[in-house]
Amino acid sequence: MQERKAQKTKKAQKVSETQKWPVIQFSPREKAWKVDARTKEGGSRKFFKTKGEAEAFAGKCRIARGNDGTSAFGNTELAGYGWTVQRAIDFALTHLRQRAQSKLVVDAMTALLDFKRGRVGDTRLSDIENRLTRFSDTCDGKTVAQVTPEDITAFLSTIPHPATRNDYRKEIVMLWHFCKARKWVFESLDKTQVPRETEPEKSRTILTVEETIRLMEASTDDDICALNAMVLFGGLRREEVEKLDWSAVNFTTGHIEVSAEVSKVSRERFAPMLDNLRAWLSPLAQKSGPVVSRGLMHPLRATWKRALLSPWPQDAHRHSFISYRRRIIGDAQTALDAGTSETIIKRHYKRPVTADDAERYFSIKPSSDAAQKVIQMQAG
Repeated sequence: MQERKAQKTKKAQKVSETQKWPVIQFSPREKAWKVDARTKEGGSRKFFKTKGEAEAFAGKCRIARGNDGTSAFGNTELAGYGWTVQRAIDFALTHLRQRAQSKLVVDAMTALLDFKRGRVGDTRLSDIENRLTRFSDTCDGKTVAQVTPEDITAFLSTIPHPATRNDYRKEIVMLWHFCKARKWVFESLDKTQVPRETEPEKSRTILTVEETIRLMEASTDDDICALNAMVLFGGLRREEVEKLDWSAVNFTTGHIEVSAEVSKVSRERFAPMLDNLRAWLSPLAQKSGPVVSRGLMHPLRATWKRALLSPWPQDAHRHSFISYRRRIIGDAQTALDAGTSETIIKRHYKRPVTADDAERYFSIKPSSDAAQKVIQMQAG
């Protein structure tokens, strides 16, 4: 008797260890496979001729139990989107957790500015701060995760000019990428959520040789002089000069090393130091230390006014370098020297200049005869 009882207990343990609900067993008495689908809430037992039929029924029971109670959550509609209730719950919890750990827009902006400080020039940093401050002022104390693409589009619609709207959009998209990397927001903004505006083609303005002379003679401040000379005659971008160290200016090899960290496009290049650029930089050069030691917006504006170039044509000095340089050495080499592409040059920099003007442009040196002539004409 005890032996029979022990065998039954052992058999029951084996069933519980190897099978999950509902239990499938062969019944010698019924000569059929039994599926025991009973639970505390009810259920029943069913018999099947084959084990395959029993397993198929047991599988349906498990699915039904897994879906039990989901109809209250609209599982039919979710299923139409290919979602399960559990997936919807996980998705909602992810968003709720993210909202809980998100940052206020103004705090996220401050963190971004702290991250960018030292990585971009002062002027660029000021642009980012001014635009994002204007945006954060409209967010009414929301966290980044609470701001919707519709909120951003509504803000951008208050800015009248398409190019300016795109400038603001660029900073906001950058903020969202920064926040996503820190898990303060669920996803980045893509082109469909906040699309770019179509901008009219910009006309590219370049300086004449006489205007370039006036600008350099008006650059009496050392930082301004170095910056203008490097952009006008070396093809560097203004924000690259603002991050440059004098140790990158090599008078022996005749090149300015623009490292990947300094370059706007994150690619190293060696800008040639032509004779006139060397003449402008030699009296200013130091062994090391920043080329630009402070913010230059106000001194630059004062310089433009002295040179009779106010309002200042946007990026005119770099556009001038590329337009005059390509007239001498062609598009391919100019693209390498300026850290851009031939495609961009062909699209934007085909300003008509003569070979004579190009030669005169790269002959402008401190106190040159041409410069003195312009100064005398102004004085007269």
